[in-house]
Amino acid sequence: MPLSRDIDTLGLGAILKTALDAVVVMRFDGTIAGWSDNAQRTFGWSFDEAVGRRMSELIIPHRFREAHEQGLARFLMSGDAVVLDSRLELEALHRDGHEMPVELSITRTSSSGEPVFLGFLRDISARRAAERRQQLMIGELNHRVKNLLGVVSAIAHQTARSSSSLEDFEPAFVGRLQALGHAHEILSAATWERASLTSLAKTLLGAFCGDEDGRVRIEGPDLLLSPRQFLSVSMILHELTTNAVKYGALGSPDGAIDLSWTETAGAVALSWCEHVAGPVVPPTRQGFGSKMIQLSVRHELKGQATSEWSLSGLVFRVSFDMD
Repeated sequence: MPLSRDIDTLGLGAILKTALDAVVVMRFDGTIAGWSDNAQRTFGWSFDEAVGRRMSELIIPHRFREAHEQGLARFLMSGDAVVLDSRLELEALHRDGHEMPVELSITRTSSSGEPVFLGFLRDISARRAAERRQQLMIGELNHRVKNLLGVVSAIAHQTARSSSSLEDFEPAFVGRLQALGHAHEILSAATWERASLTSLAKTLLGAFCGDEDGRVRIEGPDLLLSPRQFLSVSMILHELTTNAVKYGALGSPDGAIDLSWTETAGAVALSWCEHVAGPVVPPTRQGFGSKMIQLSVRHELKGQATSEWSLSGLVFRVSFDMD
């Protein structure tokens, strides 16, 4: 009797045609008696190529074939089968040789006196990939939260050490947290991948920018920095802005700042130039902000920075290689 008619006799033809999963019918001798259209799409073998061949030779990876044959033999001798009527996740073999994760459920049925195994297989590659992405995201989130708490703790500690009173501490600490928050907002919008340096500069310095009489002029290509470098540059720009408001160009009614950057072969050169009318007196001591800039440049950006004071104000330059 032809195998296709055999399946119809068993009453399984409708299942093979309508099931959403790949359906495979296997005789008790281990040969394939039915092969649905979805099985062909899933595993790459046509009906004519699959029917009559042993299941273990077709879609079971080599390392599992012996166990499959032993399990089948054990069932025929004792009727014991741990895989029946349950859902399993395992690896299956495609015609082109690659393995794929599948969800498998097997039931025993019979018709016209012939017992068969009816297997429903679903390709879960997309689900596995989504699970891996989720685990990576959870791990990355935990890592970032720990790092963020460490950064906040260090900022609070060092700001407290450099503040003479609670009145001095509060605005400095809140300002640094706000700068960190702005950077996180931009990174979140970019799904914590690369984020725009131009957007960061305009966000932190937007209150001083304008069409014609803006006190801060921003110029440079729209570079996309990695999250680590992006956060570091955000803190550096915040400290420079804070110092400019307190002691430099933004604390003078006619002061101005040129912020610019270039990129050549992956090397970034950023320049912060302040301009004031009157003579500028350089600070006599190095505060926490200056120390944090140096640490960020050295450890986070793996770069170099210079600060020069002239009569017209501060000129700060930093160079680093993009991640």
